[in-house]
Amino acid sequence: MFFINLVCDIDNMLILGAILRRHSYLNMTIPVAIVLTFMRTVYVILINEGLSGIPLFQLITGIILLFISYKVVTVSISGEDLLPRTHRAPNGKMKVLLLLMGTDFLISLDSVFVISGISQTIFPVATGIFGSLMISLLFMSVIIRLAKAFFWINIIAGGFIAQNAMIGMSKDPWLANWISQINQSFPNVSIVNIAANGAVILIVVIGVYSYIKHHRIIIDR
Repeated sequence: MFFINLVCDIDNMLILGAILRRHSYLNMTIPVAIVLTFMRTVYVILINEGLSGIPLFQLITGIILLFISYKVVTVSISGEDLLPRTHRAPNGKMKVLLLLMGTDFLISLDSVFVISGISQTIFPVATGIFGSLMISLLFMSVIIRLAKAFFWINIIAGGFIAQNAMIGMSKDPWLANWISQINQSFPNVSIVNIAANGAVILIVVIGVYSYIKHHRIIIDR
C-alpha cells in the first residue's frame, strides 16, 4: 500500500508543490500529511460503500483526470506552475489546507480508486497513505527538480493518470452496457484496452511535442 501511494504521488506532488512552494513559510508538512491522509481514507471508504456505482460519477472524474494528465505533460514540462499565479493567494494555514484538500480531491482519485480495489481495511490504507505523503512532502523539492530535469518522469506520470482515467470511465454504469455490447460484437478486441492504450500514446505524443517545442524556444533564446 505504501509503495502504491508513493508512486502515485510523484505526479501529485507536481501539482501540490505549486501551492506549497508559495506558502513554504507556513511549515505545513505534518498538518498537510494528516489532513490529506484523513481525506483520502474517507474517499476510499465512500468508494467502497458504493459511490463508484453512481451513474456518471466515474465518467466525470475520468474526464477530470484526463485534463490533469494533459496539464502534467505540458504545463509542468514547460517549467510553468500547474496552477495560475494570483495576487490574492490565501495566507492563513486553514485557507491553504482547504485549497490543498480541494486540489488533492481531484488529483488523488486515480490512486484512491486503485487502493480501494486492493484493500478495504482502514488501518493499512491510512498508514500507507500517511507514510507515502510524509516521504513525498519531505522530499518534495527533490521530486519536483527531478520531474523538471527529466521530462520523461512527467510523461510517465501523465500516461499513468490517463490510463487509469480511461479504465475508471469504462467502469461507469452509464457506459457499462455500451462497452459490453461492443465487446460482444467484437469478442477478439478489448475496447477498454484500446481506449486506455490510445490515451497513453496520445499523452506521450503531446508530452514529447511539448518538450521539443519548449527546448527549441530555449535554444532560440
